[in-house]
Amino acid sequence: MEEAVPPASATVVIRAGSATYPFTLASGQLGRIGTWREAVGTARTVAVITSRPVAALFPGALRAIAEAGARRVVLEVPDGEDAKTLQVAGRCYQALAQARFTRSDLVVALGGGTVTDLAGFVASTWKRGARLVHAPTTLLALVDAAVGGKTGINLPSGKNLAGTFYQPERVLADDTVLTSLPVRELRSGLAEVIKCGFIADPAILDRLPDPARAQARQTQRYLRLIELSVRAKAHLLADDVTDRGLRRHLNYGHTAGQAIETASGFTLRHGEAVALGMVYAARLCELLTGARGITADTQDALNRVGLPTRLQAAVSFEQMWDLMQQDKKVSPGRPSFVLSPRRGTATLACMPQREIARAAFDDVLRPERR
Repeated sequence: MEEAVPPASATVVIRAGSATYPFTLASGQLGRIGTWREAVGTARTVAVITSRPVAALFPGALRAIAEAGARRVVLEVPDGEDAKTLQVAGRCYQALAQARFTRSDLVVALGGGTVTDLAGFVASTWKRGARLVHAPTTLLALVDAAVGGKTGINLPSGKNLAGTFYQPERVLADDTVLTSLPVRELRSGLAEVIKCGFIADPAILDRLPDPARAQARQTQRYLRLIELSVRAKAHLLADDVTDRGLRRHLNYGHTAGQAIETASGFTLRHGEAVALGMVYAARLCELLTGARGITADTQDALNRVGLPTRLQAAVSFEQMWDLMQQDKKVSPGRPSFVLSPRRGTATLACMPQREIARAAFDDVLRPERR
């Protein structure tokens, strides 16, 4: 049975330290000129950072931006993680310089998490800070990457090793973008939703959709999950913008997950890797605390939406372990590994000893021999 229909639009106010901005969820708003006139304000130039596939999927958004009263410049970047490099950021800077882009002008991130990460990084470093609006086009970006102000680009030695904290002026969330997503991409985004269920709001875990079923028939369920996930994230980052306290709970599944993602050569989607990272963290929690049932509960939630619970990519423990040591959140002797001992709660622990870390990997991640 479907849940009660929420309002046609919803706004979550994100408070991040001294910055406050709206996350506005409204169907069809990315194609409305009025939406963009309000967002553009007094900017004379709008630089839209997007990828070619996204630009092809959302021509209405690009038209509306062009008609919103400012000069529009489109900066096409590679699709996926290939966008998040120093070389691509450099090309964006060059294009902004040619457009005589000022701090009062506006950068718009139209795309998924890699685009919001890159665009946020470029905006934050252009003349020490230009205006920024996020228009996320994937579920993962809607519930995670576009909220909270983390930006980043990848280096050969690891993911997101160069980055800043920089808040957008607003996030324009449009649920109609979900209809453009393949099932695998919806599943990837649901990993971040499930994460919020384990660390903050267990009610999320009882509302999970079936990504293989037509999204249009589950619109209200997705809308509610987006809102609940964003509210959970907003609560955790409100007084911890720079990831020193409660906000670090949002890294659940990410320390191992991002290492797995990198070691796989990014053949795994971010959400798929985070799903594996959550299974790994669950088993570690059992080994460290003696608790039971955490791994099975995690695997059940992930299985319900079709996310992986065991490695298929050729990733060894040694690769994962080495990359975990390079994680930007890891400091010797400082709690940095997030555990969820039960639904709706999270705690910080120090990085496990190698022997325990290896045991957890062998128990739940190592591909089964055939």
